[in-house]
Amino acid sequence: MKLKHKINHGWQRPSEPVTDRYQREVDASLRKAEKAWRKAQKAAERAERTAASHPNPESIAARDEARRVVLQRLDELREIEELMHTPTHAPASAVHRTGRQDRLEVGLYVKPKKKRQKQAAVKIRRAP
Repeated sequence: MKLKHKINHGWQRPSEPVTDRYQREVDASLRKAEKAWRKAQKAAERAERTAASHPNPESIAARDEARRVVLQRLDELREIEELMHTPTHAPASAVHRTGRQDRLEVGLYVKPKKKRQKQAAVKIRRAP
């Protein structure tokens, strides 16, 4: 059966122009995120100074736990960023096989050996 409908896998929806309102929202959220990041950096530096001035096992353990959580979150963000950049659809990969190609094997093709059939015992009848 021949398919008459051909799908164009390379087509993508054209992007819409960025409006001023949308750009203002993006800038505001960027400023808010940068402010939160600076605040977190200051808190981390303050915690580092406190831990350095009072090195007890609990503060060291808390610092190590905080570092572990931050690194785990950064790994999650990297994974999410990779997912955002990779295409969500797989490229078309139609493979048509016919005849002997149904069972592809590595190496050269060797004809299969013919099975030998058992020869039936021949019985001779003599008339009396």
